[in-house]
Amino acid sequence: MLTQPITKDEIVGELDKLSPNGLAEVAQFIEFLQFREEQPISTATGGEHVAFGIWADRPEASDPVAFASKLRESIEKRTDG
Repeated sequence: MLTQPITKDEIVGELDKLSPNGLAEVAQFIEFLQFREEQPISTATGGEHVAFGIWADRPEASDPVAFASKLRESIEKRTDG
C-alpha cells in the first residue's frame, strides 16, 4: 500500500514496466474507476434507515438499530456452543 503521494509521471513510468496483459488490466481498472465516480451514492429514502431493507420482513424490526442491538445481545448470551 502506498504511504506517500504518487505523481502521474511516476505512474506512467511504472506502466512502461508492464506486459501487454498488465496494461490491459490497468485499462480495465481505469474504466472501473471512471464508472464508479459516475454512479450516485445510494442513500435511504422516505426517512428509513439504510439498513432497514435487511429487516423489511420482520415486523418487530420497526427500529432496525434497536432490533440489531437486541439480536447481538442474544447472540452474545448464547451458551450452546
